[in-house]
Formats: sequence, C-alpha cells, structure tokens
Amino acid sequence: MNLRNFHQQISPIILQRGKDYYNEGAVINLEEEENGLWNADVEGSEVYTVEVQLGESGEIDTFFCDCPHDADVCKHIVAVFYELKDAVKIIKLEPQKKKDHALSFSELMKKVGVSELKEFVELFAKSDKNFKNQFELHFAYKDEKIDVEKKYTDLIKKVIRSTMSQGYVNYYSAGDLSGKIDNFLDKAQEAIENQNFKDAVMISRVALKQLVEDVIPNADDSNGDIGDTISNAISILRIVAESEFCAQELKENMHDFLASELANDNYFDYGDFGDECFEIFRYLSVQLKRPDAFLAFMELWADNYRAEYFIKQTILFFKETGNTIEAEKLIRQHMDIVEVRQGVVDEAIERKEYAEAKELIYQGIVLAQKRQHPGTISEWQKTLLRIAGLEGDLVMQRHFNLLFAFDRGFNPEYYKNWKDTFQQTEWEVKFDGLIQKIVDEVEREAERHLNNHWWSKNNALLNRLAPIYLQEKQFDKLYQLVEGYPSLEVLLNYMKYLAKDYQPELIDLLYPALLIAGDRADSRSGYARIASYMIAVIKLMPASRGRILDAVQVLRTKYPRRPAMLDELKAIK
Repeated sequence: MNLRNFHQQISPIILQRGKDYYNEGAVINLEEEENGLWNADVEGSEVYTVEVQLGESGEIDTFFCDCPHDADVCKHIVAVFYELKDAVKIIKLEPQKKKDHALSFSELMKKVGVSELKEFVELFAKSDKNFKNQFELHFAYKDEKIDVEKKYTDLIKKVIRSTMSQGYVNYYSAGDLSGKIDNFLDKAQEAIENQNFKDAVMISRVALKQLVEDVIPNADDSNGDIGDTISNAISILRIVAESEFCAQELKENMHDFLASELANDNYFDYGDFGDECFEIFRYLSVQLKRPDAFLAFMELWADNYRAEYFIKQTILFFKETGNTIEAEKLIRQHMDIVEVRQGVVDEAIERKEYAEAKELIYQGIVLAQKRQHPGTISEWQKTLLRIAGLEGDLVMQRHFNLLFAFDRGFNPEYYKNWKDTFQQTEWEVKFDGLIQKIVDEVEREAERHLNNHWWSKNNALLNRLAPIYLQEKQFDKLYQLVEGYPSLEVLLNYMKYLAKDYQPELIDLLYPALLIAGDRADSRSGYARIASYMIAVIKLMPASRGRILDAVQVLRTKYPRRPAMLDELKAIK
C-alpha cells in the first residue's frame, strides 16, 4: 500500500469518513520527526495522535492511531494519508513520465476540422441522450422553442434514477448523487453572476423539488451530502429573492412556487429545509405585499406541532410590515412560547425596565418548571445574571455565577466571574469555604454509598476538586488528589500539569498503572494504545525512559505468545 493506491485497499465507509475529516481540516500539526516518520494530530470527538512510516517512494510501511477503533485502519489514519499525499513531494510518489506523450485534448481539438466535429456531435447525440440534452441546453438561447425547464427536469430525474437501487439511494450513492446535482447548481450560480436570474431560479427549483419530493425520503444521507445540496439550492433562491435587480414577475413566481412546495411535509420532516424556504417566503410576502398568502399558513398549521414556529414567523411578518398592533396582540396571546417571551424581555432590558424584565423571567421559570424544561430554566437564569450585571446587583451576580460555575461540571469562565466579585481577603475565606462545602458533600455521598464497591470517595473528590485546583494553579493539592486515585487515565490526564514538580512520584505511579493496563489489553488496538501512552510519558518526562523500558520488558516476558503486543511494543525505544 502506498500514497497512490491506499484508497483502493481500504473499506469505502472508513475511506469516506477519513476523507471527510481531511476535507474539514481535522488534521493538525503534521510533521516529519525523522526520515520518513510522520506524526499528526487529528481532531474528532477527541484529539488523536497518528503516526505513519513512509518509504522513499511513498510506500506506507507502518501506521498507528491511539483512538479506540478496533480495525487496522481507522478514519483518523485515512485523513492523515490524504494530508500526506498533499505534503510529500510528488516526485517521490509518481513514476517518471515518458518523454513521448499523446496529444492533449486541446491539441487534438486544434487538429479536428469543423465538419468533422459536427459529424461527431450528430453521431454522438444519437447514441447518448444525456449528451444531446446537455448540448441543447447549452445552445438553448438559439432556439426559443426548447423547453429548458423540462430538459433540466429530465436530466436531473435521470441522474436520480441512475443512483437509485430499487427506489432507494444508499449511503455510498448519496455523495455521488449530490455531486452530480451540485454540477447543475453550479450552472445556476454562473447564471446569477451573469444576472440571468430566470435560469438560476429554474435550475434551483427543479433540483429542490426533485430532491425533496423523490430523494430525501428514500435515501441514507448519513453524511449529509444530499442535505447540503438541498440547502445549496435554497441559498440560490434566497440570493435571487433578495437581489434588487431581479424582476418582480420572477419574484412573484418564486413566491407561488414556495407557497406550493411548503405544503409538502418533507420540507419540515427531513431537516431544516422548510424553515429555510419559509424565511424566503416570508421575505417575499413582505416585499410583494402579499399578506393573505402568508397568513394562510397560520390557519393551515394552527393545530399542528409546528404551530409555534409559524406563530413566531407571523409575529416577525407583522413587525416587518409595520403592523405593530397585530404583532403585539399575537405576542400577548403566546407568551408561553419561550422565544416570544424572550423577545419581550429583551425589549424591556433595552428600555432599562429591569423590574418588568425580571417579572417576565420569573413567570417564564414557573412555566418551564411545570413543563420540566431545565434547559429553559437555565437560560432564564443566565438572563437574570445579565440583568444583575447591568444593575450592579452583586448578590445576584455571585449567586448565579457560582451556580453556573458548577452546573453540569466545572465552568472556568463562571468560576472566574464569581471569584472576581471578591476582594483578595474575602476570597481566601470564600475559597476555603467552597472546598470545605464540597468535601462535606462528598462525605455525605460516601455514607450513602457505604456498601457500593464501585463508588470511590477519592475519585469523587478528584472529579469535584481537581478542576478548581487547576484553575487556582494549586498543583500540590492537585497531586494529593491524583495520588489518592492513581488510575492510568487520571495519571495521563494530569501528568502535563504535575510533571514539573512531581516527576519522580508520577513515574512511580505510572509504572504499575501501565502494567495493569497491559494485563487487561486483549486486542491490537489495546496494545497500540498502551504503546502510545508509553511514548507520551517518555516524551513529557525523559527521565521515565528506564522505568518504561522495564515495564515493556515485563510485558514481553509475561506474554511471549501475544505477537500483536510484542509488535506494538517495538515502538518503545
């Protein structure tokens, strides 16, 4: 396997996922540490380290990733392969080209006469209907009788049929289909650049209608390719709708088209396409002064689960058309909708009517509590914190900053904001009180978990207190917590903060932890992770090399019949 042909030897699913990571720029810090040995970090759910050993001509000799994937090649490795293909000099990868070469296409065209070319086009058009349609579309301006919209509809339908199997677009075909439809939308974009809005709208309408009606309900779009193409078509319609150079008649046609299409549930059931289209529809309804067509949607969805969305859109419509009386009436009728209430609260804050804003928030919190919506309660509390800052209410600032500093984990930003409300002398007392409060809470939890062997008081203290000690840079206290619960995960997580002051102690703790991990590992990926941990420890703490090599030897001696382990441990030098 080499950088020219790796795509032929890897599972299509892994290949595509790796290519997506590469295209998204997930590969960072790619560098060649020594001759042919490349290292990179790949950002995913976490940051994983990938190592690849290349031969002189781009051969892929070895590769490794410290992610938990069990397959030999994971998506992170594939992403680095693609990045290396760009980074490594092409002269190493490609064989030398022969000096004699065939004519290029442009050179060949120069040798073909006009009559020969016409004869070829006529013959090829008879055998390939797709080419015939493309040719007619390209030169449609020379014949007013050609139904361009029908031609595009036929072409797009043909593309869709060619990627469907038994009426379904599978995972592998979805990207191919979206790429082909994007080619049509590129023509629409070119039409916009030439201010040919009619063709731009026509192509986008055809693509949008066919994809939403026939494709998206019958496709595995796990990668989101088809969804991106649909959004691309909608974006083109939005550009045309907002252009001051677009004729009113064309905007009216777009308005009618959207009114018809939005009655199709697919626009709302398979993504945010309905919301995106409805915003254009609302914009055109305002511009074209067509309130009746817009308000008809209110009646259509009045008793539907989408009612809240259309109520919010209608409020915006009334505001945009200057009908403040109806907007205010609708707002007061629907204060139970969070976004509607939030809008009224924001207006009160803007007017500095803080008492009114807080009363509205308290009512909103009561509603959220009845509906058991903790996320909404949290957002209202954050608005109360914002008001406390505007009013200079120190008590409320401290209350909510402390609440959010430890809400669902540790938040350093809110913690710092809470700390900044105290003078230094006050802070020392408050900090000691906070630590004691957490310790007391853990002690009470320990009493409840007295007979639960899976629960650890030291682990609970570590999870609660370590982020605080890190924030305060109290590494002596942090080390005491780590020493109390020296699992391999904990040691690896905190060693970069403690290595400076506690290197010998960390090495003593890591040695047995690595051996335990080696005993528990039972797959190549597990062995590879242990090897990567050892490399990371040596890199951060060079003085640990001797103990790490001792651990390697212990594992080699203990498990001589685990060739995969022995192979992975070769990387430790």
